[in-house]
Amino acid sequence: MLQNVYILVSQIVIMFLLMAVGYVCYRLKYINNDGASQLSLVLTRIVAPCVVINSFQREFEPALGRVLVISLLCAAFAMGLSILVSHVLFRAGGPHKNYPDKRMCVVFTNCGFMALPLLDALYGSYGIFLGSSFIVVNNLLLWSYGVAQLTHDVPRYQRVRNVLINPGTISFAIGLLLFLTPLELPAIPSTCVSYLASLNTPVAMLILGAFLAQCDLRSCFQDRQVYYITALRLIVLPLITLAVFLLLPLETTLRNSMLISAAAPVAMVCSMFGQVYGTDYLFATRAVALSTILSAITIPALIALCGLLGG
Repeated sequence: MLQNVYILVSQIVIMFLLMAVGYVCYRLKYINNDGASQLSLVLTRIVAPCVVINSFQREFEPALGRVLVISLLCAAFAMGLSILVSHVLFRAGGPHKNYPDKRMCVVFTNCGFMALPLLDALYGSYGIFLGSSFIVVNNLLLWSYGVAQLTHDVPRYQRVRNVLINPGTISFAIGLLLFLTPLELPAIPSTCVSYLASLNTPVAMLILGAFLAQCDLRSCFQDRQVYYITALRLIVLPLITLAVFLLLPLETTLRNSMLISAAAPVAMVCSMFGQVYGTDYLFATRAVALSTILSAITIPALIALCGLLGG
């Protein structure tokens, strides 16, 4: 258990050092806002799908198939819990005028940018294999539930199309095909996918660093509502999820992988979607920044607690 916490803390330190490079690059104007946006597109449209596909390039085993199904169910439970809590606390017509943005910040985690590098450090490709389940559920809900929260004028056919056709679900479908069938990528394309997948951690951290450089960090630490959302996202919901997972006969690696994904900070997409659909994206931006910084403390603490309680 202590070894896992040490690996986790070491990886988080490395990730924050990479974020610092992105922060400095933005301040020195080596990266501007357009450059960070372009890097985000490369990461989400090319690199992240390659990470998922690469993790599925393994021989099928019935036990792994069962683990994959269980991980999907665990991810669905964790996100369903977040949706339930967000609707109880942030109601339409209530005191929170920006309730859609707050719901988004509570529900959607940075399970790609933050969780995958941590899972890779702890469990290698098997951790990414499990973490991809969370990403799939996250993407399905993002393009259905998430879009529905921020706007009511998107046609239903467009919502269905967004759910079915997005980088997360497409890469999962390709990976699942490779996993369930005798098909496998030839050596040269497989090596190319592997190279692109290896870019995930450094590129993601550079983008996060550039993103933090654009935030007024003082305003993040002065907004009480941001603390409230951050506490829900990093502490309350992960602890409830942990309590439920400990009651289930889950393998330790599976439980920890799902827990790390569920305990990741607020997803950057909450701010991006808020800006696109004209909601309170500045609040989401502050929540992303504060939760990202504080997750360096909460995630290792949560895994340490999980080890103490569940072995």
